[in-house]
Formats: sequence, C-alpha cells, structure tokens
Amino acid sequence: ASAPQGGRLEMLQQEPANAAAAISGLSQEVRELKELIVAMQRSIDQKLANCCDKCKDDGSSPFSPPASGANPPMPGLCASFGDPHFTTFDGAHTILLRDMPLWLVKSENVWIQGLAKTTWGNLMGVAVGGPFMQNHSLVIYNSTLDPNAPRQGLTVLFDGQPILANPDAQGNAEFESPFLLWGARRTEWTPSLHDRTILDMDVAIDWDFGPWSERFSNSPVGGIYLFKFPMGIELTVTGQDFLSAVIKMYHSEPQTGYCGNFDGIADDEFEPPAEGSVPPLLVPAWGRPIGEGLDPVPEAQNLFLLSNSSATLVRMVVEGGSLQPDKKGGIPQQCSEELMAEAQTQCSDIRDLIMWQACVIDYCLQRNTAVVRDMAAAEGLQEKLVARGVVVAIGHGRCVDESGRRFRVLRTESVRHFAECMRCLRESVNVTGVLGAQLQVGGACELAVDPALNFETAGLKDPPVGKWADPAVVEPEGGESGSTFVSGVEQDLAW
Repeated sequence: ASAPQGGRLEMLQQEPANAAAAISGLSQEVRELKELIVAMQRSIDQKLANCCDKCKDDGSSPFSPPASGANPPMPGLCASFGDPHFTTFDGAHTILLRDMPLWLVKSENVWIQGLAKTTWGNLMGVAVGGPFMQNHSLVIYNSTLDPNAPRQGLTVLFDGQPILANPDAQGNAEFESPFLLWGARRTEWTPSLHDRTILDMDVAIDWDFGPWSERFSNSPVGGIYLFKFPMGIELTVTGQDFLSAVIKMYHSEPQTGYCGNFDGIADDEFEPPAEGSVPPLLVPAWGRPIGEGLDPVPEAQNLFLLSNSSATLVRMVVEGGSLQPDKKGGIPQQCSEELMAEAQTQCSDIRDLIMWQACVIDYCLQRNTAVVRDMAAAEGLQEKLVARGVVVAIGHGRCVDESGRRFRVLRTESVRHFAECMRCLRESVNVTGVLGAQLQVGGACELAVDPALNFETAGLKDPPVGKWADPAVVEPEGGESGSTFVSGVEQDLAW
C-alpha cells in the first residue's frame, strides 16, 4: 500500500509545475460547480415562489404550519368515528346520531366534511377542500356499500379520480399533487411516518375497538392512510370501526363545526347528556355538541357531491336509499345471500333487535366473529344494567319486543317531560312486569308492561306528576302484546 504513495510523491517531486497546474484546474472546477449549484437553487426557489405564492406562508413549504412568530403554534387533534363520535381539538367528547353530511372543520379557507349514516352506526366518509386547496377536493370513504367503487374497502378520490388504488406487493402506495396534496397508504403503522400523538389520544370510555393505539397501530382494517395538505393540515384514516379519522391542524382562523371552535376551552363545545338518558359508563363520551357550524352541509358546498361515486353514498344518506336496515327478515345491502345467512346464524343468539341488526350488518361488512362476541357482551351488559334498575335509552319510536310487537301500556295523565317519564320508570323498576317507558311528542308518558301485569294489584306508585289516566291500561292495536323485555323500537321520530 505504501508503494503507490511513494510513486506518486516521486512523480510530484519530478514534475512540480505539472502538479500545481492540475491542482489549480481542479480548484477552478470546484468553484464553477458551486456557482452552478447556487444558480440552480435560486432558479428553483424563484419558480416555487411564482407557482406557489397562494399556498406558501412567508417562504415556508406549502405543507408547513402557519407562520409562528415568537411563539411556535401547537397543533391540535380532532377525531371522528362510529355513530359518529367526536373528540374535538379542545378535548370535548360528543356524539351526533343523525344521518347527514356534516362540517368537521368549517372556516373561510378550510373545509373538512364528514358523512354520517346512523342506521349503519358508522362514519362513512371524510372530504377535504375549500380555498386552501385551490378548490380541489379529496374524498376518502368506505366503499363496502358501493358496488361501482374501483376497490372494496377504503376508496380515495382526488378531484373525482381514484388514487392510491394500486398498492404494491406490500400494500403500499403514494400519490402527490405538487403543492396541494401528498398521500400515502401503508398496511401498518410506521413510526417514522405517522404521528405518535394519535395513539395517545383520550378515548373517554372503553370502546369495543379499544383505544386509539389499537385502532391505528399494527395492521388496521383497510390499511392506514396519511394525507398532508397546505397549512400543515394532516388527515390520518383507517377502516377500523368502519372509518376512524384524525385531523391534525393548527389554529389559524376562526372555525366552527363538530371538531369545535379550537379556542382551548372544551366546555363551550358540549352539554352533558340528560340525566338518565344513557348508561353512566357512557356519559363521558355522550356529550351533545353545541356551537356554530352544526347544521347539515348545504348541497352547493357538499364536497361529496363532486364525484359520482361518493355522490351515490350521499344520496343514500340524505334520501334514505336502499341501505335502511329492515326488521328481522332482511337487511337490503351489498351482501350476498350466502353471507347474509352466515351473518344471521352467527348473530342468532342476540335477542335485542337493534343489537341483532347491528351485529348482522357488522358481520356482513367485516366477516369478523369478534363483532359477534362484542355485541353479545354489550347485550349482556345492557341486561345487567336493566336488572339493576338502570334506565337505558333505546331510540326514537314505540317500544317493541324481539318479535317486533308493541306492548300493553299504562298511561299517565300529566307526565309530559322525558325526565319525569324516566323518573316514573325508575320508581317502578321493582314492580314485576314493568319493562320500559315511551313518550310521544306532545303526549303523556306511558309504561310498557308485560301482558301478565295486573294494574290493580301490582303495587304501582302514583306518577311523579298527576295521576294515572282513566283508563290507565291500553292494549296494543291490532295484535298480540309484546312480552318479556323491550328489545328495540318501532322507529318513529314522534316518540
């Protein structure tokens, strides 16, 4: 190894003039290369400034957060999932339970919308658009119910065209629209890519699908999607619980919607549920949203209507469509007869009508026996609560048993407030044969009872307000009375 060095040194000693000239020439080439790199960088910076002046902020990257000044801003997280439930940027936990396209974030420049279908018990899609996207739009939705979708599972559309639809052998894919959107699909959580703070979000209660670490880590159903937008906004989505979505963004302008006003105060974004309206263990996650931007998204601003595929799902939500679960005997949906029969068999031991419907739907969509186990556990918990005299809200409509039959009722004369109606039921829980209560809008409270209950000898107390009506006992119209326990409701918003 020393010989070449000695040989080179000898050559330099013999030809010093030639060596000096070579070094000088090399130095000149290095200087010229540096000048070329600087010129190229200036050219790139100028082009970026010219084409991206709308999305850059004081010279920052288009995907960077708003200018911070002396105090760097802290991003917030808003989650939406399930019925849908929401965890706002300020930490409030609320629920909607309504079919509609809704505002998650509504501001002058940022539009982020959700699509809810309560009869399926799930958030169906999320859309991002508005002026900050130069009126381009991104839509991601669960396409299990859409037979025309390019793929089943989660479908992503950018300006109506499918993206991330052809993952590689590992299930990974990426997409970029310069200065507007960068998106990636992965089959599992990637620490170097995804935001760890999502896994630590407060869940308020113990959900069947577990904490956020279980919804997003490992290999979630449908994969895990990450989208980065201008202004430092990010959206992370999985197919777990049908669709679970987390928005990460910085507060930069007044905003409203179901993600809250982002003012650092959770208490101005919700009201607690009415006392006794939900089981105590659910109260922390059952706040009623309050504030602005909570009305359905107007059709003219509905980002889901910009593409035919997602527009079909919107019409199913807004108009009812063919996705409305029926009573036992059939649930019209994109589910083969064979799979439907399998789902009904798997869920056959669940007697509660609403839980039975939810079990069949979830199994048909996911073909996962875990949903059957979870639903059975939920039914068992509900039966224990009822046995202990805890009032459990079932839904809007008249009480029915597992066969869909209405109940014989005991009518009150003057109990017309839901809180007084629940009190009337609580005070009667120890009377054998009292099964539930129902209240018609503008009417008086009624107790649903077993046909065997004898009003004269049952030992019922007087109602908390007024007295029992005359006559107090009313039989159901046109058929046999329901019995044993309240399994569900005959859906009617007037009750």
